[in-house]
Amino acid sequence: MRPLLAVLPALFVALIGCERVATVPGPKIDKCKGRLLQNGKQVTFPAEDKIALRVIHEKGQSFDIPINADGSFDIGWMPIGQYTAILKRQKGGTSRGAPSMHTLPVGLTIQEGKTEYDIDLGKNWKP
Repeated sequence: MRPLLAVLPALFVALIGCERVATVPGPKIDKCKGRLLQNGKQVTFPAEDKIALRVIHEKGQSFDIPINADGSFDIGWMPIGQYTAILKRQKGGTSRGAPSMHTLPVGLTIQEGKTEYDIDLGKNWKP
């Protein structure tokens, strides 16, 4: 019975991951990359910070896009459409305390055929 209990959490995570992909309706792009900017300059973060861009699709699905220390990202598939975007930053990479959050003023639009994106954090973002 114990071996079954050890396998159940991994099976649950695998099923959730598979369903998330299967439940996203509509067209997708296969891959995209980009970078975060402020005032036209690429933003960087300390290597120990945990950074993610939470994007919420116009149809309600949300995704976290991991952001590298140099402000870049490189991800696989992404549904086409309009997104609201929030930058989540956990300073020091620890899970203690709430991450700081910054809502991007313009959001993000994923377009068919476009695979590179520059995302402006807006003038109110503070490093």
